[in-house]
Formats: sequence, structure tokens, C-alpha cells
Amino acid sequence: MKKKTMIIIGIVVLLLIGIFFLPSLLGGKKEAKSNAKPVGEDLGIEYFEVPDIEQVYINGVVQPEQAEAFSKDTKMTSTPEIKVKNGDVVESGTELFTYEDKEITKEIEAQNNTLSKLATKKQNIYNKWNRAIDNFNKTKEEDRTTTGVAINEQHQAEIDSVDEEILFSNQTIADLSTNQFISTKAKFKGRVSIPEVKDENAPILRLTSDGLYVAGKVNEKDLLKIGLDQKANLSVVSSGTTVTGKISYIDDNPPEAKENQSDSNNTDGSMSTYNVKLSLDRLEGIKNGYHMQATINLGDNKPIEVPKKAIHDQDGKKYVLVNDFGSVIRRDVQIGEEKDGNTIINSGLESADRIIVSSKKPVKEGDLVGDDNTESDEVVAEVKE
Repeated sequence: MKKKTMIIIGIVVLLLIGIFFLPSLLGGKKEAKSNAKPVGEDLGIEYFEVPDIEQVYINGVVQPEQAEAFSKDTKMTSTPEIKVKNGDVVESGTELFTYEDKEITKEIEAQNNTLSKLATKKQNIYNKWNRAIDNFNKTKEEDRTTTGVAINEQHQAEIDSVDEEILFSNQTIADLSTNQFISTKAKFKGRVSIPEVKDENAPILRLTSDGLYVAGKVNEKDLLKIGLDQKANLSVVSSGTTVTGKISYIDDNPPEAKENQSDSNNTDGSMSTYNVKLSLDRLEGIKNGYHMQATINLGDNKPIEVPKKAIHDQDGKKYVLVNDFGSVIRRDVQIGEEKDGNTIINSGLESADRIIVSSKKPVKEGDLVGDDNTESDEVVAEVKE
């Protein structure tokens, strides 16, 4: 009986080994499609292809048209008295701050001491004059050695001399007073910025104009492709905010040439760059210091008309969804007029963008929808059986 039981157990073990290991021994690894759907399967996406045109890209930083930092002068022997507040927008000619020149203050104090002494001297002359008159009147006529007229003339001359000294001191004080407190005024309309940290290297305040522009660079290869007043589409790198503008300045000389660096020093084979300025048509959502990328479309600059249904709206911002090598990304756009079911896009698109117009199933930013330009249409997975 015991032997029969052991035989049965052995058969069961062999069956289990066969179930778990025999497929692997016979077939090894086997490829099978996973349960994941092919990327983009059954989405039925309709695209609008942006024409592939030549473009020049200019990276730059937003800067104020005018800016000035007011540092503490070595002549400042006192703490400046700031006359404006942080964030104030002031007109040209507005008094920004004043400071006292204490060396001049000392000179004024010295002149005031002189005036005090002269006033005492003048009073003493008057007292002496009065005593001389009294003595003259008490002296008998035959005993008088001088006349009353002579006494008056003598003391009047002394008074006149003191008055001249007083006049000179008062004039000196008036002249000194014009420079005792130095006033600094705004040279242009701008916004005041007062540093929170008051260290010795920090400026007293900064004044920046509300007008902004983009300071960028273009390499020598693209320099001859662009020109003044050429239209540009600009995008804020951090937020995607888009705006139109144009090239307002192109420097004919690279920064290296300005620094008297000869071409022979350029041994690494890199191209020279040239400074470019771009004006902005509007400043909403743009601040000093923002990094922006400008796109210059070369050619006829024909406006891009996108099907109206491809335009989405979120909190008043217009955008489109683009298939970017299989991933859905968002591009904020500035739109123009509508025309025959299409909408003119003023800025925000890039050459050869594949805009999603519609789809059978909803797609959103971040979705994977596959790239029709690649050979990968399915996701294949290896599983062990």
C-alpha cells in the first residue's frame, strides 16, 4: 500500500514538472503582443501640416530700453535720503534721492560762526560809538578835541567794514548751500527698484524704463539672411507666451572685433556672432530678464491659415496641439482674423509643425499618438510562458 502511494506521488510530481517546464524546454522565449494598444491606434487623427520654410532662430533676453543704477558716490559722506518708493513709476526730472555733503556743511557752520562774531563786533562798535557821543556831549566845548561829525564818521566807517564782512559771509553761505544737499533726478520715465539688502556694493536704487526689447545674437551664417524691420515671431521660453515683433537693430561688428581681438585668435573654427535687437509689439506677460526665442520666416511670409477647429482656448489663451515626433505638445499661438473656416496664425507655430485638427478619440497634451514618419507602429513585448 505504501509503495503504491509513493508511485502516485511520483506521477503527480512528473506531471507538474511537465506543465511548468516543458513549454520552455520545447519553445524557449516566445514573442507575443502585449495587451497594450499600438501607439495611436484607432485615434483617427486629422493633421494640418505647416509648410516647411526656411527660418532663422535668434535666442535672446528681454532688457529695458533704458536703465540706470545709482551707486553710492565716494563723495557721499551721509546716508542718501530716498524721495521715491519701490515700484513707483516716475517722470523724467523727478527727484529720486538727496544726500548731504558734510564737508560743505562744516564750511557753512564755520561761516555761521564768523557771522556770529561779526554781529558781536558790530554791536561792540555801536556801544563804543554811543559812549563816544555821550563823552562828547559831557565835555565842555572849549575842551573838546574833536567834533561830533568826526566821531560819527569814524564809527560809521567801522560799521560799514563789518557789514561788508557780514555780506561776504552770507554770500558764501548761500553759495555753499546750493551744493550742501545733492539732488539726483530721473533722466527718463521709468520704474523705481530699491534693493532690499543694503550692503556697500548695492546701488541706492535702479531706474528702468517700461519699454522692453529683446537683445539677441545671430551667427555669421544667418546674418545676411535677415534685415531691419523684418517681422519676427517671439516666444517666452519659460511660459510659451508668444508675441510678434521685428528686427530693430543689427550690429555690423561682432563683439570680438570691438574688443580688438584679431581673427587669428579665433582658432577653434567657430563662427562670429552679431548683436541684434528686436522690438516687441506688445508687452503683456513679458518681463525684464525673460529668455525668448525669435523665429524669422524667410521667403514670402505668407500667413498660415489653420482650420478653426484646431484652435483651442484655455483661460483666454489660444493654443494648438502638435504631434512632435509621437508626443502631443501644446503651442500657444496669437491668432488673427478668420477666413473661410480657417484662422490666421500670427505667431507661435514652427516650420513643419503637424497640427492635430481632429481625432476619433480625444487627445491631450502629453499623450503618445505615434509618429507617422517612423516605422514603429506597434509596441511589442517579450513575455515568458
